[in-house]
Amino acid sequence: MRPISPASVRDARRLVRAVAAVAAVGVVALLSVLAAAGWGLAGSVAYSVLAVVGLLVLAASARRQPAGRMPWVLLAVGAAVLVSGQLSLMWLVDDYAPERTPEVWLSGLAERPGAFAVGLVAYPLLLAGQLVLLRQRVSRILPSSWLDVLAAASLLAAASWAFLVPAAGRTLGLEPLGAVLLTARPLLDLLLVALAASTWGLSGWRADRRLPMLVLAFAVLAISDTAGALHVAGVVGGPVVGAGVDVGRLVALGVAAAAAATRASRPSDARVDTLGAVVTSVLALVLCVALLALDQVRPLRPTAVGLVLLTLLLVGAKLLVVIREVVRLAGSRQQALTDDLTGLANRRAFDGALAAAGDGRRAGLLLVDLDRFKEVNDRHGHAAGDALLRRTSTALRDVVPRTAPVARLGGDEFAVLLPGADVGAASEAARAVVAAVGAASVAGAGPDAGGPAVGASVGVATTPDASGRSVAAEELLRRADAAMFVAKRAGRGDAPDGGGPRDGASGAWGVYDEAADAERRERRETLEGLRAVLSGAAGAGELVVHYQPQVAASGVVVGAEALVRWRHPDRGLLAPAAFLDLAEEHGLMGALTARVLRRAAADAAGWARRGHRLRVSVNVSTSVLVDPGLMPLVEEVLARTPLAASDLVLEITETMLMRDPERALPTARRLAERGVGLSIDDYGTGYASMGYLDDLPATELKLDRAFTARLGRRERTAAIVRTTVDLAHRLGLRLVAEGVEDHATLRALHDLGVDETQGYLHSRPLDAAAFGCWLDERTTSAPGPSSGSTDDAVALGAAQTSSR
Repeated sequence: MRPISPASVRDARRLVRAVAAVAAVGVVALLSVLAAAGWGLAGSVAYSVLAVVGLLVLAASARRQPAGRMPWVLLAVGAAVLVSGQLSLMWLVDDYAPERTPEVWLSGLAERPGAFAVGLVAYPLLLAGQLVLLRQRVSRILPSSWLDVLAAASLLAAASWAFLVPAAGRTLGLEPLGAVLLTARPLLDLLLVALAASTWGLSGWRADRRLPMLVLAFAVLAISDTAGALHVAGVVGGPVVGAGVDVGRLVALGVAAAAAATRASRPSDARVDTLGAVVTSVLALVLCVALLALDQVRPLRPTAVGLVLLTLLLVGAKLLVVIREVVRLAGSRQQALTDDLTGLANRRAFDGALAAAGDGRRAGLLLVDLDRFKEVNDRHGHAAGDALLRRTSTALRDVVPRTAPVARLGGDEFAVLLPGADVGAASEAARAVVAAVGAASVAGAGPDAGGPAVGASVGVATTPDASGRSVAAEELLRRADAAMFVAKRAGRGDAPDGGGPRDGASGAWGVYDEAADAERRERRETLEGLRAVLSGAAGAGELVVHYQPQVAASGVVVGAEALVRWRHPDRGLLAPAAFLDLAEEHGLMGALTARVLRRAAADAAGWARRGHRLRVSVNVSTSVLVDPGLMPLVEEVLARTPLAASDLVLEITETMLMRDPERALPTARRLAERGVGLSIDDYGTGYASMGYLDDLPATELKLDRAFTARLGRRERTAAIVRTTVDLAHRLGLRLVAEGVEDHATLRALHDLGVDETQGYLHSRPLDAAAFGCWLDERTTSAPGPSSGSTDDAVALGAAQTSSR
C-alpha cells in the first residue's frame, strides 16, 4: 500500500472546503426562501438547528485555539446570548414572521421590551472579546489607548441620545427605552466593526486570516441590524427585508465560527503609540463642544448632556495620561540613547550621528581605547575601573568641541565624531585626547596607587578620504579601528614605518592608511585561524611543539625548552611571534599554554622511555601564572604522565613577574611546594627585579641573549655575566645562557662559570621526533664539553635569527 503524498492531502482539503462553501451557499439560499415565504414550523426548526450548530462550532473552535483562547471564548458566549435572543423572539412572540408590519413590531417593542433587550447583553461580551484580541495581536498598547474606547462609546451614546432617540420617539411614538432598544444594536455593531478593522490593520493586512473574517462577520451583523431597525421604523418594508435580517444574522454567526476554526498566526510587532492616539481625543473634544453648543440653541435631553460631560471627563483623563506617558517615553528614549555609567551617548545614539555624518559631509572620527584597562580591573577591582571610565568621559568632553558627539561604545572603548574636521584637525584632536586621558588617569591614580600606567590609543579616520571619496559610516568606523591598531603598536614602541606618533607613556594615536589596514586584516585572519585551531576545527592547521636543547658544561643534554609553532594550512610553519601576542590580547593564552604543556610533558615522558631523562621548560605568561586554573592543569599533567615534578620547569620573564607580583608570587610558591621548577627568563632586561629574588622560589635564571651576543666584544658585559653567575650560585640557582651561536662564546661562558647553555650552536629547535633522533645521535657521538656536532655546525650556518 503506497503512502498518501502531501500533495494528495492538500488536494483533499481543497475539495472539502469547496464542498463546504457550496453547501453553505445552498443552506443560505434555502433559508432565504423559507424566510421570505414565512418561517412556519419547518423553517423555524431549521433556523434554530443551524444556529445551534454554528454556536457549537464556534465554542469547539475557541477551545482548540493553541494560544490566546480567551477572546474567542468571549465571542462564543456573546454569540450565544445574541442567538438566544433571536430564538426567543422566533419561538415566544406570537405570529413571528418577517412580513409583520412595523406597527406590529412597534407594539411588541412597547409591550415586551425585555424580549428585545436580551440581545444587548451580548455586546459587552463581544466588545471585551474584541479588545482582548486586539491586545493579543498588537505587541504594545499604551494605557491611554484604552480610554479612547470608553470615550468613543460614550460619545456614540451621547450622539444617539441627542439625535436618534428623540427622532425615533417623535416619529414612531416610542418611549425613550424603546427608542434606545431600536437604535442601540446598529450603533454597537458599528463599534464592533471599527474595533475589528483596527485590529486587522494594526496586525498587518495579511498577518492573520481570522481578522478579515471577523470584520466581515460584524459587518454583516451591522447591516442586518440596521435593516431591522429601518424595517421597524417603517423606512423600508416587505418580507424580503425581514428575511434578509434573519438570514444575515445567521450568516454572521457562520462566518465568526469559520474564523474561530481557522489557524492562528504569530502576533504582530505593531504598536499603538501615544502621539498617534491624540487625534482621537481631539476629534472627540471637537464633537463634544459641538454638542454642547447645540444644546444652547436647542436643548438636548439631560441624558445626552450627561453623556457629553462624561466623554469630556474621559478625554481629560486621556490627555493627563498621555502627558504622563510622553514624559515616560522621553525618559525611556533618553535612557535608551545614554550610557548609564558615564552619561555619554551609547552606541545606538552614536550610530545615528555617524550615519548622518557619512552623507557626503566632511567629518573626522576618533576611536579611543584605554591601554591596560583590564589590569586596573584585575588589580584594583571594577569600582576603580568604573571610576577611571568616568574620569575618561569627563576628559573627553572637556577637550573636544561641545558640538562634537562623544559616546562610550562599550567596555573601555569611546568614540568622538568631529563634524567638518579634516585629517589635520582630527589629528590635533587625537593628540589632545591622548594627553587628556593620560592626565585623567594620573590624577585619579593617587601617589600610592602603584597601578599600571593607563593611556589611550586613538585611531583617526576621516571622510572624504585622501582620494576625495565619501566614506560610509560602517567603513569609517572600520578604518578608525584599523588606525587604532596602528596606535596600539606605536604605544608599545613597535610601530612600523609610518605608524602613529607616540605621546610618551600616556598613549599614542594613529591615522588610517591602507598598508596598516592590510596588516590588521591579516592579524584578524590570524586570530580567527588561531581560535579555530584551538577549537580543533578541521582545515585550520595544527599547533606543534619544537624543542631546543639545554646543554651542561660537561656536554650532557640536561633539558629542552618547548617552543610552540603553528603549522598553518596556507602560510606554512609560523613562529610564535606571529600569533602569541594575539593569543595574549584576546584571552587565548590559557588554552594555548595548556596545549603546549600537555604535549611537552608527553614528549618528555617518551624520551625518558628511550633513556633520555630531561627537564622540559614551558613558557607561561603573567595571565597564565595568575590564572586559578594553572595549578589544576599542572596536577593533571603530572598525574597523566610519568614526568617527575622536578623535571617540569615553567619559565616567566622578569618583566611579566614585576607586572603583578602580588598575584604571581603566591602561585609561584605553590608550584615550588609541588616540586615544579621555576625559571626567570630573559634575566637582566628588567628593572628593580633584584628584590623579588629573595621572595621568589626560583630554581633557574636564564641570561638574556643580549648579554651573550656582546660577551666577546665588551669587557663590561663579561663582568656583568660573572656577577650574575656568582649571584645565582650564592642563591642556589643554576644559570642558563641563551643565544649561544659560536664556540668562542661557548668557551667564554664556561670560563665564567655558566652552568648550561642553549642556542643554535647546539641545535635549532626541532620537532619531537627529530629531537629524539638528535638525542640518540648525540649520545652515540658522545661530544666533549666544548664541542658541537656536525649538525650543530650546519644549523649554525643556517641560523640568522633567534630561536624565539
